[in-house]
Amino acid sequence: MTNSMTEINAINNKLMLVIDKIEKSKPEDESVTDLVSELQVLIDTRQKLLHALVSDTNFTNREVLEQQFDLTQTFIKRSRKIMDFRQSLLQTGNTTKRQINVYKAIDSNR
Repeated sequence: MTNSMTEINAINNKLMLVIDKIEKSKPEDESVTDLVSELQVLIDTRQKLLHALVSDTNFTNREVLEQQFDLTQTFIKRSRKIMDFRQSLLQTGNTTKRQINVYKAIDSNR
């Protein structure tokens, strides 16, 4: 059981580091794509480890499960914040492209 908790704690630490890196990255930094992929793998691994822990009938430490739940909520909030920011960048970029295309069309009609 302690091995599972060690693995979960290691994954939790990696998740925090990756989220921190994404948050600190500049919008034009292309390494964010790799970080997001790593984040997805870590979340999937964490989910499997937690599922195994919850499925274990011998594991009855409620406090640990509550801590993991709280961490999950933290990960969700931080990930949503990142996702919302990235989506706003995409929308801004799309709006800018449309405006440029309008100006090009106006210019070509002169």
